[in-house]
Amino acid sequence: TPLPKYPSVSRDLSLVCDESVTVAQAETVITEAAGKLLRNVKLFDIYRGTGVPEGKKSMAFSLELRADDRTLTDADSEAVITKVLAALKEKLDAVLR
Repeated sequence: TPLPKYPSVSRDLSLVCDESVTVAQAETVITEAAGKLLRNVKLFDIYRGTGVPEGKKSMAFSLELRADDRTLTDADSEAVITKVLAALKEKLDAVLR
């Protein structure tokens, strides 16, 4: 497989959600909302404790975005992140920490 011609953009999201929300559920919502620009989504932290309300947890994901035909602009990546956050709020009641 040849190396990508255009660079990728990494964005990290830390979300607060109910304790019952699974990593798989969050990854599914992120993947569906991000669309074709999403190349990889990876959980890198789960936190419970100070600053997170009782019955909630914080999950942090790293998202890799890349287009095959161009370099992404800040507006491109922000549009994806906005869609992802809206879908997470609607489907899982997860919000940005």
